[in-house]
Parts: sequence; structure tokens; C-alpha cells
Amino acid sequence: MSPVRARTAVRARAQHIRSTSEAFLISPAITWRAHADSGFDARDFRLYRPWYPTGTQPWPDRILLSVNEFRPHRRADLIPVATISARLEKQVLDTPGALGIVTSYQPWGRITYSLSLWTDEAALAEFTGSPDHVEVMNTYRSRGYLRHIHWWGSHRSIGESMAEARRRLDAGQGRRVGDPRDPWARRDHQRCTGVPTR
Repeated sequence: MSPVRARTAVRARAQHIRSTSEAFLISPAITWRAHADSGFDARDFRLYRPWYPTGTQPWPDRILLSVNEFRPHRRADLIPVATISARLEKQVLDTPGALGIVTSYQPWGRITYSLSLWTDEAALAEFTGSPDHVEVMNTYRSRGYLRHIHWWGSHRSIGESMAEARRRLDAGQGRRVGDPRDPWARRDHQRCTGVPTR
């Protein structure tokens, strides 16, 4: 390998390591506060990345809250999903109408969560229709089970908003994407459809 190609390969590897380690930047303060505010038990403990606000002030009285829960079928997809989630956070922050985003991980359940806040549905639709987001969905649609919900309301804290999303999703609201292959996904699918899966 030529010296130029070797340097290029080293730089690419260093960039990959930086983006992977950035994906696992955890905020202890947000993690503890969100857990306390959520009312979740220890089994549902989540590790939170920093909260990234857009700086939009003042916030409207009612905002659009959007929550995703993604559980990959294979453990090998955990790190790529976390890396992609960190990349999509940056895209959310660049979307007009976004108010902020936080991502979290549930290590024992191998679930990645995101909570994003928006001024209106058009802003959320702009993000979800963006080429980057569409590419990610097309790539990972068959690799896991996604639960998504968005609703209009107020945002008091990260933990309270995540608990509200859980209540709504567990009640069968929102959208599901992917094949319910594992017990967690099968239970959710059965709750929503009333049809047992194998």
C-alpha cells in the first residue's frame, strides 16, 4: 500500500472511531434526572446522551413530541444503530422547526430511543422525508422492530415525555415497522393486533 493510501486509510479509521465513540457519549446528569422523572423501574433504566436544543425561543405552548423505539434483531447492529442515531441528531438540529432531541439506550433490552420536539408536523415531515432519513429507514426496516408515536402536548421533562410515549405505545397507539421476531416485539405486536405471533 502506498504511503498516501495508508494515510487515507488511517484517517478514515480514525473518523470511524470518533463517530462511534461520539455515539456513546452519555450524560450522567440527564440519565439520572430522566430516570427519576419517568417513574420507570430499574429494569427499564436507560442511558441518555446529552440533550441538544436548537436554541429556538420561546417555545410554543403546545409542541409536537416524537418518540422512536428501535430494537435490532441482531446484537451486531447495536453499534451501527447508535452511530446512525448520533448522525441523525445533527440532521434534526439543522431542520427548521426542530426544538431539540435526545437519544437514549436501554442496554439490557438492546433498544435505542429518541425523543425529538417540533413546532409543527411540516417540520417533522421534512426531517422524516429527507434523503438521509429515508436511506436509514430503508436500510434498517428489515433489521429490527420499530415503535413510533408523535402527539401534541407540553414537554415538562425528558423522563415525563418518555413515560407518556411508553403509555401511549403500550396502549397500542402509534406505528409499528418491522418483523416482531423476539418476545418483546411479539408481545407488543399481539397487544396492538390481538393476533398471537410465532
